[in-house]
Amino acid sequence: MFKYTPKQLKGNVNVSARSPVWEFCLLLGGLLAGIWIVYVSLGLLLNFIVPRIPPQFEQSLGSLYSKQFNFPEIAVTDTRLQELLDDLLWQLSENQKSYKVYVLNQNRLNALALPGNNIVVFSALIDKIDSENELAFVLAHELGHFVHKDHLRALGRGLVFGLISSIVFGTDSAATDFIMASLAGVESRFSQKQETFADLFALELINREYSHVAGALDFLEKISVQENLAENSFWYYCSTHPHPEKRIERLEKEIREKGYLIGEKIPFAADSAD
Repeated sequence: MFKYTPKQLKGNVNVSARSPVWEFCLLLGGLLAGIWIVYVSLGLLLNFIVPRIPPQFEQSLGSLYSKQFNFPEIAVTDTRLQELLDDLLWQLSENQKSYKVYVLNQNRLNALALPGNNIVVFSALIDKIDSENELAFVLAHELGHFVHKDHLRALGRGLVFGLISSIVFGTDSAATDFIMASLAGVESRFSQKQETFADLFALELINREYSHVAGALDFLEKISVQENLAENSFWYYCSTHPHPEKRIERLEKEIREKGYLIGEKIPFAADSAD
């Protein structure tokens, strides 16, 4: 009789021949790719849905933001800003909508377009304004976001992003933070395109209002001077706004191509507010 002699296994079937680090990278890469595909797909669906959102639903979203900013307790109305906004709206088909502009007392050089046709301008921005034309460009820029429905797209993308990460990893996890940081760069580049479109929209709108575009670049030039761009230019890659100098260059090109005139600016004094 033959005696059976078992052969020795040359490897352990329970241990991968590849490095654990390599296996982890493959797993993580596949997971990120899957999440990204779902995110992009939902983003495309969002672009289809946003233009079809009923005004009533948008107004309900606006009420939520109104509670967050405590309109008008914290953010107050300014008669001059509202009159200027109304003048700009007459140049648009949007003038049948009720847009409101509020001033929020914070040291931020910024303005926001919020659901519900609300524009918030921070007091620090108004303090930097020298002309009505300069302020008109800021307000027209925010109106550009409304016309293109950027505020709803941003809100929707944030909801989709948060939903995916919370389902996969939970609301409070290091993995969620890592994935959000990984996609933030791509997301901000998309937002920068929206900012560029809003700039071009604002330039055209103030040209309709004043028959020239004097003051359109003033605020951007102030930002360029105030912020040390030589040191901070890297951070604009991850910012929602393009580099101020890039925005100025794009607007200057548009002014040359469209042949816009440069007229007289109307003074604006921040300390005379109502």
